[in-house]
Amino acid sequence: MDITEKRRNEDRIRELNIGLEKRVEERTAELQAANDQLKTAMAHLQQAQDELLRSEKLAALGSLVAGIAHELNTPIGNSLMVASTLGDHTKSIREGMSVGLRRADFEHYLADMDEAGEQLVHNLRRASELINSFKQVAVDQTSSQRREFGLAEVISEILLTLRPVTKKTPYVIDVDVPENVQMDSYPGPLGQVISNLVQNAILHGFDGGPKGKVLIQAHKLDDHQVELKVSDDGKGIPAAHMRRIFDPFFTTKLGQGGSGLGLNVVHTVVTGVLGGHISIESELGRGTLVTVVFPMVAPAAQSS
Repeated sequence: MDITEKRRNEDRIRELNIGLEKRVEERTAELQAANDQLKTAMAHLQQAQDELLRSEKLAALGSLVAGIAHELNTPIGNSLMVASTLGDHTKSIREGMSVGLRRADFEHYLADMDEAGEQLVHNLRRASELINSFKQVAVDQTSSQRREFGLAEVISEILLTLRPVTKKTPYVIDVDVPENVQMDSYPGPLGQVISNLVQNAILHGFDGGPKGKVLIQAHKLDDHQVELKVSDDGKGIPAAHMRRIFDPFFTTKLGQGGSGLGLNVVHTVVTGVLGGHISIESELGRGTLVTVVFPMVAPAAQSS
Protein backbone atom coordinates (compact mmCIF):
# COMPACT_ATOMS: atom_id res chain seq x y z
CA MET A 1 0.00 0.00 0.00
CA ASP A 2 1.50 3.37 -1.05
CA ILE A 3 1.59 6.44 1.18
CA THR A 4 -1.27 8.16 -0.66
CA GLU A 5 -3.62 5.22 -0.21
CA LYS A 6 -2.65 4.92 3.44
CA ARG A 7 -3.40 8.60 4.06
CA ARG A 8 -6.68 8.27 2.22
CA ASN A 9 -7.70 5.37 4.48
CA GLU A 10 -6.62 7.29 7.57
CA ASP A 11 -8.71 10.27 6.46
CA ARG A 12 -11.70 8.00 5.86
CA ILE A 13 -11.36 6.44 9.32
CA ARG A 14 -11.03 9.90 10.85
CA GLU A 15 -14.21 11.03 9.12
CA LEU A 16 -16.04 7.91 10.28
CA ASN A 17 -14.91 8.52 13.86
CA ILE A 18 -16.07 12.13 13.72
CA GLY A 19 -19.42 11.04 12.30
CA LEU A 20 -19.71 8.33 14.90
CA GLU A 21 -19.02 10.70 17.76
CA LYS A 22 -21.67 13.06 16.43
CA ARG A 23 -24.24 10.27 16.12
CA VAL A 24 -23.40 9.01 19.61
CA GLU A 25 -23.89 12.52 21.01
CA GLU A 26 -27.21 12.87 19.19
CA ARG A 27 -28.49 9.50 20.36
CA THR A 28 -27.31 10.17 23.91
CA ALA A 29 -29.25 13.46 23.85
CA GLU A 30 -32.33 11.63 22.53
CA LEU A 31 -31.98 9.03 25.26
CA GLN A 32 -31.76 11.73 27.91
CA ALA A 33 -34.83 13.46 26.47
CA ALA A 34 -36.70 10.14 26.51
CA ASN A 35 -35.81 9.57 30.15
CA ASP A 36 -36.90 13.12 31.00
CA GLN A 37 -40.26 12.52 29.32
CA LEU A 38 -40.71 9.31 31.28
CA LYS A 39 -40.00 11.17 34.52
CA THR A 40 -42.51 13.86 33.53
CA ALA A 41 -45.14 11.23 32.73
CA MET A 42 -44.67 9.59 36.12
CA ALA A 43 -44.82 12.98 37.81
CA HIS A 44 -48.14 13.66 36.09
CA LEU A 45 -49.41 10.29 37.23
CA GLN A 46 -48.41 11.07 40.82
CA GLN A 47 -50.04 14.50 40.59
CA ALA A 48 -53.29 13.01 39.30
CA GLN A 49 -53.19 10.42 42.07
CA ASP A 50 -52.71 13.15 44.67
CA GLU A 51 -55.72 15.02 43.27
CA LEU A 52 -57.82 11.88 43.61
CA LEU A 53 -56.64 11.36 47.19
CA ARG A 54 -57.88 14.85 48.05
CA SER A 55 -61.31 14.17 46.56
CA GLU A 56 -64.23 12.68 48.41
CA LYS A 57 -64.77 9.82 45.95
CA LEU A 58 -61.99 7.56 47.21
CA ALA A 59 -63.82 4.49 45.99
CA ALA A 60 -62.73 5.30 42.42
CA LEU A 61 -59.07 5.66 43.38
CA GLY A 62 -58.07 2.01 43.74
CA SER A 63 -59.24 0.70 40.37
CA LEU A 64 -58.28 3.90 38.54
CA VAL A 65 -54.68 4.03 39.75
CA ALA A 66 -54.22 0.27 39.46
CA GLY A 67 -55.59 0.25 35.93
CA ILE A 68 -53.38 3.00 34.60
CA ALA A 69 -50.31 1.80 36.51
CA HIS A 70 -50.82 -1.65 35.00
CA GLU A 71 -51.06 -0.19 31.49
CA LEU A 72 -48.12 2.20 31.98
CA ASN A 73 -45.87 -0.62 33.10
CA THR A 74 -45.57 -1.99 29.56
CA PRO A 75 -44.40 1.09 27.63
CA ILE A 76 -42.21 2.35 30.46
CA GLY A 77 -40.66 -1.08 31.01
CA ASN A 78 -40.01 -1.45 27.27
CA SER A 79 -38.46 2.02 27.11
CA LEU A 80 -36.13 1.30 30.02
CA MET A 81 -35.04 -1.98 28.41
CA VAL A 82 -34.34 -0.23 25.08
CA ALA A 83 -32.48 2.58 26.85
CA SER A 84 -30.34 0.09 28.77
CA THR A 85 -29.50 -1.86 25.62
CA LEU A 86 -28.69 1.37 23.83
CA GLY A 87 -26.29 2.35 26.58
CA ASP A 88 -24.50 -1.00 26.37
CA HIS A 89 -24.11 -0.70 22.59
CA THR A 90 -22.81 2.85 22.87
CA LYS A 91 -20.25 1.76 25.46
CA SER A 92 -19.06 -1.05 23.16
CA ILE A 93 -18.71 1.34 20.24
CA ARG A 94 -16.69 3.80 22.29
CA GLU A 95 -14.36 1.02 23.33
CA GLY A 96 -14.08 -0.11 19.72
CA MET A 97 -13.06 3.37 18.59
CA SER A 98 -9.92 3.18 20.69
CA VAL A 99 -8.68 0.01 18.99
CA GLY A 100 -10.05 0.57 15.50
CA LEU A 101 -13.66 0.30 14.42
CA ARG A 102 -14.78 -1.71 11.44
CA ARG A 103 -17.22 -0.06 9.05
CA ALA A 104 -19.60 -3.04 9.32
CA ASP A 105 -19.73 -2.65 13.11
CA PHE A 106 -20.45 1.05 12.76
CA GLU A 107 -23.27 0.50 10.27
CA HIS A 108 -24.78 -2.22 12.47
CA TYR A 109 -24.67 0.15 15.41
CA LEU A 110 -26.43 2.91 13.45
CA ALA A 111 -29.17 0.48 12.41
CA ASP A 112 -29.68 -0.53 16.04
CA MET A 113 -29.79 3.14 17.06
CA ASP A 114 -32.47 3.93 14.49
CA GLU A 115 -34.60 0.99 15.59
CA ALA A 116 -34.15 1.88 19.25
CA GLY A 117 -35.17 5.48 18.55
CA GLU A 118 -38.38 4.32 16.87
CA GLN A 119 -39.18 2.03 19.80
CA LEU A 120 -38.61 4.82 22.31
CA VAL A 121 -40.85 7.21 20.41
CA HIS A 122 -43.59 4.56 20.12
CA ASN A 123 -43.48 3.67 23.82
CA LEU A 124 -43.32 7.28 24.97
CA ARG A 125 -46.26 8.19 22.77
CA ARG A 126 -48.25 5.31 24.28
CA ALA A 127 -47.30 6.39 27.81
CA SER A 128 -48.33 9.97 27.00
CA GLU A 129 -51.71 8.79 25.67
CA LEU A 130 -52.31 6.78 28.83
CA ILE A 131 -51.40 9.73 31.05
CA ASN A 132 -53.82 11.99 29.17
CA SER A 133 -56.51 9.33 29.46
CA PHE A 134 -55.80 8.96 33.18
CA LYS A 135 -56.08 12.70 33.77
CA GLN A 136 -59.42 12.89 31.97
CA VAL A 137 -60.90 9.86 33.73
CA ALA A 138 -59.68 11.25 37.07
CA VAL A 139 -61.60 14.46 36.44
CA ASP A 140 -64.68 12.63 35.20
CA GLN A 141 -64.89 10.11 38.04
CA THR A 142 -64.40 12.62 40.82
CA SER A 143 -66.82 15.27 39.58
CA SER A 144 -70.04 15.76 37.67
CA GLN A 145 -68.33 17.97 35.15
CA ARG A 146 -70.19 18.31 31.88
CA ARG A 147 -68.35 18.17 28.57
CA GLU A 148 -68.55 16.93 25.01
CA PHE A 149 -67.15 13.45 24.46
CA GLY A 150 -67.30 10.35 22.31
CA LEU A 151 -69.32 7.55 23.90
CA ALA A 152 -66.97 4.83 22.60
CA GLU A 153 -63.93 6.63 24.05
CA VAL A 154 -65.45 6.99 27.52
CA ILE A 155 -66.52 3.33 27.60
CA SER A 156 -62.98 2.32 26.61
CA GLU A 157 -61.50 4.46 29.39
CA ILE A 158 -63.87 3.02 31.99
CA LEU A 159 -63.04 -0.55 31.00
CA LEU A 160 -59.36 0.36 31.29
CA THR A 161 -59.87 1.24 34.95
CA LEU A 162 -61.69 -2.05 35.51
CA ARG A 163 -58.92 -4.15 33.97
CA PRO A 164 -57.15 -4.95 37.29
CA VAL A 165 -60.43 -6.58 38.39
CA THR A 166 -61.49 -8.21 35.12
CA LYS A 167 -58.06 -9.63 34.25
CA LYS A 168 -58.21 -11.83 37.34
CA THR A 169 -61.40 -13.48 36.10
CA PRO A 170 -62.14 -15.88 33.22
CA TYR A 171 -64.85 -13.55 31.94
CA VAL A 172 -64.85 -11.73 28.61
CA ILE A 173 -66.04 -8.17 28.02
CA ASP A 174 -66.92 -7.29 24.43
CA VAL A 175 -67.80 -3.82 23.18
CA ASP A 176 -69.86 -2.92 20.13
CA VAL A 177 -70.14 0.85 20.12
CA PRO A 178 -69.74 3.01 17.00
CA GLU A 179 -67.19 5.80 17.04
CA ASN A 180 -69.61 8.45 15.77
CA VAL A 181 -71.83 8.75 18.85
CA GLN A 182 -70.98 12.18 20.25
CA MET A 183 -72.39 13.30 23.58
CA ASP A 184 -72.84 16.55 25.48
CA SER A 185 -73.40 15.12 28.91
CA TYR A 186 -71.72 13.91 32.10
CA PRO A 187 -69.02 11.28 31.45
CA GLY A 188 -68.31 10.77 35.15
CA PRO A 189 -71.82 9.64 36.14
CA LEU A 190 -72.15 7.71 32.86
CA GLY A 191 -68.89 5.92 33.64
CA GLN A 192 -70.25 5.08 37.08
CA VAL A 193 -73.31 3.49 35.45
CA ILE A 194 -71.20 1.35 33.09
CA SER A 195 -68.74 0.37 35.81
CA ASN A 196 -71.52 -0.69 38.20
CA LEU A 197 -73.35 -2.70 35.52
CA VAL A 198 -70.20 -4.58 34.49
CA GLN A 199 -69.18 -5.31 38.07
CA ASN A 200 -72.74 -6.35 38.91
CA ALA A 201 -72.67 -8.87 36.06
CA ILE A 202 -69.36 -10.29 37.28
CA LEU A 203 -70.37 -10.50 40.94
CA HIS A 204 -74.00 -11.60 40.62
CA GLY A 205 -74.47 -12.81 37.06
CA PHE A 206 -71.50 -15.16 36.87
CA ASP A 207 -71.27 -15.78 40.61
CA GLY A 208 -67.76 -17.25 40.41
CA GLY A 209 -68.59 -19.54 37.48
CA PRO A 210 -65.89 -20.82 35.12
CA LYS A 211 -66.85 -18.64 32.17
CA GLY A 212 -69.05 -15.75 31.11
CA LYS A 213 -69.40 -12.90 28.67
CA VAL A 214 -70.51 -9.29 29.09
CA LEU A 215 -71.52 -7.41 25.97
CA ILE A 216 -71.74 -3.61 25.88
CA GLN A 217 -73.64 -2.21 22.91
CA ALA A 218 -74.84 1.24 21.98
CA HIS A 219 -76.43 2.97 19.01
CA LYS A 220 -78.42 6.08 18.18
CA LEU A 221 -82.18 5.66 18.37
CA ASP A 222 -82.60 8.96 16.51
CA ASP A 223 -80.88 12.34 16.33
CA HIS A 224 -81.46 12.94 20.03
CA GLN A 225 -81.28 9.67 21.96
CA VAL A 226 -78.85 6.83 22.55
CA GLU A 227 -79.66 3.29 23.60
CA LEU A 228 -77.05 1.54 25.72
CA LYS A 229 -77.32 -2.18 26.41
CA VAL A 230 -75.25 -4.20 28.88
CA SER A 231 -75.98 -7.91 28.74
CA ASP A 232 -74.48 -11.04 30.24
CA ASP A 233 -74.97 -14.79 29.76
CA GLY A 234 -74.93 -15.49 33.48
CA LYS A 235 -77.37 -17.24 35.77
CA GLY A 236 -80.12 -14.60 35.54
CA ILE A 237 -82.25 -12.94 38.21
CA PRO A 238 -85.13 -14.74 39.98
CA ALA A 239 -88.56 -13.23 39.26
CA ALA A 240 -89.09 -12.61 42.97
CA HIS A 241 -86.08 -10.27 43.01
CA MET A 242 -86.94 -8.27 39.90
CA ARG A 243 -89.42 -5.92 41.59
CA ARG A 244 -86.82 -4.97 44.21
CA ILE A 245 -83.82 -4.79 41.90
CA PHE A 246 -83.44 -1.00 42.18
CA ASP A 247 -84.23 -0.79 45.90
CA PRO A 248 -81.38 0.61 48.03
CA PHE A 249 -79.48 -1.97 50.07
CA PHE A 250 -81.18 -4.89 48.34
CA THR A 251 -78.51 -7.54 47.74
CA THR A 252 -78.10 -11.30 47.74
CA LYS A 253 -74.37 -10.88 48.40
CA LEU A 254 -74.34 -9.08 51.74
CA GLY A 255 -70.89 -9.58 53.23
CA GLN A 256 -69.61 -11.06 49.98
CA GLY A 257 -68.77 -7.86 48.11
CA GLY A 258 -72.31 -6.64 47.49
CA SER A 259 -73.50 -3.41 49.11
CA GLY A 260 -76.99 -3.33 47.65
CA LEU A 261 -76.38 0.17 46.30
CA GLY A 262 -74.96 -0.58 42.84
CA LEU A 263 -78.17 -0.77 40.82
CA ASN A 264 -79.85 1.84 43.00
CA VAL A 265 -77.04 4.27 42.12
CA VAL A 266 -77.36 3.30 38.45
CA HIS A 267 -81.11 4.01 38.49
CA THR A 268 -80.63 7.31 40.29
CA VAL A 269 -77.93 8.52 37.89
CA VAL A 270 -79.75 7.42 34.74
CA THR A 271 -83.10 8.96 35.67
CA GLY A 272 -81.50 12.01 37.27
CA VAL A 273 -78.40 13.65 35.87
CA LEU A 274 -78.44 11.74 32.55
CA GLY A 275 -82.16 12.38 32.00
CA GLY A 276 -82.96 8.88 30.78
CA HIS A 277 -84.72 5.69 31.78
CA ILE A 278 -83.60 2.14 32.49
CA SER A 279 -85.14 -1.32 32.24
CA ILE A 280 -83.98 -4.87 33.05
CA GLU A 281 -84.93 -8.17 31.47
CA SER A 282 -83.68 -11.47 32.85
CA GLU A 283 -84.23 -15.17 32.45
CA LEU A 284 -82.90 -17.80 34.82
CA GLY A 285 -80.08 -19.76 33.27
CA ARG A 286 -79.94 -17.44 30.23
CA GLY A 287 -78.66 -14.13 31.55
CA THR A 288 -79.64 -10.50 32.03
CA LEU A 289 -80.07 -7.49 29.75
CA VAL A 290 -79.98 -3.92 31.05
CA THR A 291 -81.23 -1.27 28.63
CA VAL A 292 -80.56 2.42 29.21
CA VAL A 293 -82.00 5.13 26.97
CA PHE A 294 -80.79 8.68 27.48
CA PRO A 295 -80.40 11.92 25.48
CA MET A 296 -77.17 12.75 23.68
CA VAL A 297 -77.55 16.28 25.04
CA ALA A 298 -78.18 16.20 28.77
CA PRO A 299 -81.37 17.93 30.01
CA ALA A 300 -79.58 20.77 31.78
CA ALA A 301 -78.18 22.02 28.47
CA GLN A 302 -81.59 21.85 26.84
CA SER A 303 -83.25 23.82 29.62
CA SER A 304 -80.55 26.44 29.50
